[in-house]
Amino acid sequence: MAFAISIKADSSPIEAILNELTNFDTYKDDLYVEIGGYGVASTQERFFNQHNVDGNPWKMSWRASLQGREGMQGGQTGRDNGDLMNELHFNLHPNGVEWGSNKTYAHVFHFGAHITPKNGQYITFAVGGQYRKVKEVNIPSRTFLGINAEDEQSILNIVGAFIDEHLLRGT
Repeated sequence: MAFAISIKADSSPIEAILNELTNFDTYKDDLYVEIGGYGVASTQERFFNQHNVDGNPWKMSWRASLQGREGMQGGQTGRDNGDLMNELHFNLHPNGVEWGSNKTYAHVFHFGAHITPKNGQYITFAVGGQYRKVKEVNIPSRTFLGINAEDEQSILNIVGAFIDEHLLRGT
């Protein structure tokens, strides 16, 4: 046996709102674009403020520490050339939006990593014009993607304003 609920309104304002709800598909991409734009901006702010999703400071990278001591431009973790922060983007989906990065190293920055040499005893790399030779590298997790309580509230405000503008006022 099928179960269904029908809503029939005798009031024209209620009927108008219900009609607008049926037209949600017409407007939803606008909502998702606004949420995606917010998500990217909020995530980029974490790079400026050097903190993770929960507001805890990131551990400063060796490169940032070196540049900060030498008075060089930079001195912030994840901001050497700004590629990761500047390449954040969002994608619309039929029923939502996602944001993140397509940089191959984004997951290492977010989750951290333990790197050992594939061949030989050492990993050799250059940072700040200096070469280093080490047996292993431990990159700490510096989460930058996610939604915290402030983000959640901001997204709810975006949805509320969207409902008010498009569904309640019928624009």
